[in-house]
Amino acid sequence: MATAKPPIIVIKKKGGHGGHHGGAWKVAYADFVTAMMALFIVLWLLSSSKQVQEAVGGYFRDPTGTSKKSAATCKAPGRVSASPRKTWPP
Repeated sequence: MATAKPPIIVIKKKGGHGGHHGGAWKVAYADFVTAMMALFIVLWLLSSSKQVQEAVGGYFRDPTGTSKKSAATCKAPGRVSASPRKTWPP
């Protein structure tokens, strides 16, 4: 009688998920959210009163608040004015 050969066992490993692949959607989503935030800020500024627009513009013209007229002194009707800016270090 011929001896029976043992069966050949083939082990196939399943392809796993690549480590850090596929994260590009997060960058695209963050860019989209940033653009939407900027859009809504611009829309809010366009719909606000002239006084608020001037106050926000004054902040961007002089963010340190060292000029004579700062955004903290401009008070829009119905809004609480910001406290005077403090210098750093105290």
